[in-house]
Amino acid sequence: MRQLRLFEYEPSKEKLPTNLTTNRHPIHRWFNFIAGFSPEFVSSCIQESGLTVDEMLIDPFSGLSTSLVQANFHGISSVGFEAHPFFYDISLAKIFPPTCTQQIDTIEKICRFIEPYTSDIAEVWTTDAALFLVKLVPEQELRLLASALMLENQIRPTDRPLYRLIISRVLELTSGSQTDGIYKAPTSQKKSTPYQIALQKVCDDIRDDIKLLENRFKPRAKLHFISSETMNTLKDESCSLCITSPPYLNNFDFAEMTRMQLYFWRYAGSWREITERVRRRLIVNTTTAPSDLKQNQNIFLEAISANVQSSLQPLVNELKQQRKLRNGKKDYYLLVYPYFGQMQRVFQELKRVLRPQSHVHIVVADAALYGVHIQTEKLLSQIMEENGFEILTIETLRTRGSRWVLEKRQGIDKPLGEFHIHARRI
Repeated sequence: MRQLRLFEYEPSKEKLPTNLTTNRHPIHRWFNFIAGFSPEFVSSCIQESGLTVDEMLIDPFSGLSTSLVQANFHGISSVGFEAHPFFYDISLAKIFPPTCTQQIDTIEKICRFIEPYTSDIAEVWTTDAALFLVKLVPEQELRLLASALMLENQIRPTDRPLYRLIISRVLELTSGSQTDGIYKAPTSQKKSTPYQIALQKVCDDIRDDIKLLENRFKPRAKLHFISSETMNTLKDESCSLCITSPPYLNNFDFAEMTRMQLYFWRYAGSWREITERVRRRLIVNTTTAPSDLKQNQNIFLEAISANVQSSLQPLVNELKQQRKLRNGKKDYYLLVYPYFGQMQRVFQELKRVLRPQSHVHIVVADAALYGVHIQTEKLLSQIMEENGFEILTIETLRTRGSRWVLEKRQGIDKPLGEFHIHARRI
């Protein structure tokens, strides 16, 4: 068995804003996506802040809870906000892991002896969901997974997040479709792992970690299933450190990224339901956001100061002009005010819940839309300064986007980047 050591690896600066090191860390490796920063980045921020056990870390965009899991390793309290239902459910299994291997053994036994679902798959999933899933997972494995899905209600409520994590990992391993970049592509093939072998691997990984951790993991996290635009669950000045990475403008569509899981677990049964039940809850950052949100520009414009509006207006005007000239006719111009308006609300709330002199660490990226360079790191810093934060540094962590030549980036004379905004609440 490969032994894992906590915090044994020192990644390069370029890897800090990625999840490329999570497979080296207990619990983090149970489930993750490419988006997000490394556990080492979180540890570095915690250690530099001198956070004590009676203080609390906050992550307004928790994702799969890298910040909260790592805070648990450090024995400090943390609170997160996550509006994506699948991310929220999987995070619960990671921030409140099993206390003994018996919980894993019980779930594995249940899953190992299930029989394939023999009725029509259309009785389990909607037509749209079933058509998508059968393209990704071999029929024999999908029928076993369908039976596992139907058994979830028989699992103890306290064990259901872990059950959902285990089956979701098995779903990924059994899938015969490759993830191209970040999205599942039915036409790109990878090797499908048989259900029983996948189940064994996933349960063994979790068991190994629980044995290794013993009492070194103290679950002191709280996670709220709401947008961080409103943090009514938190008192004023109740947090002492923020580590987060908001959605990047026109980068990942987190709903499409999890389409396989959303369909499988029946969070949604169609593309339209994914938009209404998931995308509507998230920060507007891609053209697949609900049309009425994008069209209702004035609501978001009202949240933005005149100074920031003057910085954004030329970008919006240029994007409108470029839309007329480009073949795709993408409505990128409709993303700008919603994105920065929603981020303004998050920063207002963040200022309220953070204690004076609290440090803030944000990993974010710029964007190029139809050749229009949107320097998100500078614009967000401007919004933060208007809302009671002092910007200490803006550091380039790595360049990105050079692997694909895309029309929307043409006209940009330098590579895109990911940045670390280090600020302090005044």
